[in-house]
Amino acid sequence: MSLMRHKYFDHLGARSYFVDKRDAAVSYSHIANALIDGGVIDPAAVLGVLMKNYILSDRTLVQGVKRTPWLSRKNEEGKWQYAELPKHGSVRCPPDIIATKLKERLRDEALSFLQGKKKIGILLSGGMDSRVVAAVVKNLQDDGLYTGEVVALTWGIDESRDVVYSQRIAESFNWEFRHFPVNASVLKKNIHIAADRGAEYSPVHLHAMSSVSQTDGIDGILAGSYGDSIGRGEYSGRKVRSLPSILSKNVNHFSFMLCSAEHSAQKTILEDLANDRARYPGRSEASYREIEMQLHYMRRQLNSCMEVIDDRIPVYQMFSDPNVFGFMWSLHPSCRTDRNYECLLQILSNKLLDLPWARTGVRYNENGSNPEDDLKKLNNCYGKWLRTDLRDFVIDEISSGALKTLGIFNERSLDMWVRHWPSSTKSKADRLDEKMAWLASLSLFVKKYNIQGISPPARRCSTDWFAEKKAFIHTQLYHATLGVLKR
Repeated sequence: MSLMRHKYFDHLGARSYFVDKRDAAVSYSHIANALIDGGVIDPAAVLGVLMKNYILSDRTLVQGVKRTPWLSRKNEEGKWQYAELPKHGSVRCPPDIIATKLKERLRDEALSFLQGKKKIGILLSGGMDSRVVAAVVKNLQDDGLYTGEVVALTWGIDESRDVVYSQRIAESFNWEFRHFPVNASVLKKNIHIAADRGAEYSPVHLHAMSSVSQTDGIDGILAGSYGDSIGRGEYSGRKVRSLPSILSKNVNHFSFMLCSAEHSAQKTILEDLANDRARYPGRSEASYREIEMQLHYMRRQLNSCMEVIDDRIPVYQMFSDPNVFGFMWSLHPSCRTDRNYECLLQILSNKLLDLPWARTGVRYNENGSNPEDDLKKLNNCYGKWLRTDLRDFVIDEISSGALKTLGIFNERSLDMWVRHWPSSTKSKADRLDEKMAWLASLSLFVKKYNIQGISPPARRCSTDWFAEKKAFIHTQLYHATLGVLKR
């Protein structure tokens, strides 16, 4: 693990470790090792999850325990050494040329990880990023540069596009295929796993990672989670040219936190964000916004979840090498389009373009067509399982009293959402569902590690009553809108 820490510290997908105030020179893979004496809840970290679904900057939910800084490592003197972060540019280049250059960089990146490995896994879905990773590895096999075996690993419910399409890809490449189901039992286990690991994210993002980590006989796993953001310039459906400020929305919609605690925590968050930006002076606002998506969103939500696998099997994120993302960042934003993947797959494995894209059910980069099959778009039913199968479990945890001891939560709001949490059977988990699952994990985390509340506790004030009413009305409108959109 120490080799992995140093070899990839300047990569976007590098793992962050835990350090505590007792000895910042020592880092830990698991938060439990940094919590020997328990600790006090960090309101700024809690607010980060309530606003964004992940903690911002280097904080954890416990004061005095931090994540190691982004793109950094300790030097021989015990001081943080920060990697040089490539700058954004404005080079204009046609998609076919971009694809040719990107192909060579991705091949080099993959080979660096594959070296010496006899059998590797690829986290494969019906999406385009993992499809590109698969095509790169198959290209290396065909050229005799990687002579080991490959097993495709995927999770999801049966008859979902992710599962079916990934199996077709594996079969077309003559690779072994392993499918890991997700169900209500897996989700319940993930609520406990998230709690054990610091309750840093909603359990719905863990999928079947625990099961994947138990896979025997593989020396490493390649993932393509950074593909959309780097290769196509897209973050959660938003193109890089239209990224909003990281705090422009997703505020504390549900009024879970007392207003006085929220206002104080928000000031701390703003200070953290300013300090993080200060590490990279002289960048444009557009550059800062993409940097923040990588530093906070990708690092603190996606990477933190992947640690479940990385604890047992080394995981490497493709597209995260500075030679890869630095090249893509050097391009004008208008050049980071869907056409890059299309041209790239035409070079690597044209037949993969005949397989529908899981997002749409039609060929990649084709609009206005009806899905080519009746397969399920979602690979899970997390929303349904939370609201039905796991409802009593989640509500019992939220109501156990552990959250109320922290001195920052609006107890009336907690009680309100326990009573008014919808019981619909829609498959997809919405914002409230994610928060309810996370609150259950947080409750378990607090009890397991004896986490203490702030002193003195935040006081309830008149604005909390208005915040509760606003939250209730906002959520009613939100769910009504989802119903109209049939999401």
